[in-house]
Amino acid sequence: MGFKISKIFALSLIFSSLLFDINSKFNNVHANTKNSPANKNDLDLYHGMGVSFLCNATRKGFDLDFPKTLSVASATFASVVSQKHGGKIIEKKKEQTVEMKQLQFIASLQLVESALKVCPDNVPEKVEKEFKIETERLKKLQGL
Repeated sequence: MGFKISKIFALSLIFSSLLFDINSKFNNVHANTKNSPANKNDLDLYHGMGVSFLCNATRKGFDLDFPKTLSVASATFASVVSQKHGGKIIEKKKEQTVEMKQLQFIASLQLVESALKVCPDNVPEKVEKEFKIETERLKKLQGL
């Protein structure tokens, strides 16, 4: 058990450092400038890294707990958007501020959706069922 926790911790640190180190030089140069909102390219990059982390960490051999790993990946995604972009994103050509919890929830759903395409064998049946229930609920709320 302790070994699995240390693997989760180590992988989450590596994942976090990758996301933060990517733009460290950019941040140093532009330290006094306003945070720009995350655009589609930024969000796609963070999402791709999150899916890669999720699939790699839960593959055979690592066998980390999928829900915990998903939580780390989605929290990291939300944290990067919050810290680097001030919690702001560009959606439909409009700048919007999104709360951390909402960002993490959205990231979690999107990461599960992608994991079901990229590494479906890693996604537990229970997580897949919860994902389907939640997406149907959201569709009903949005009137789709």
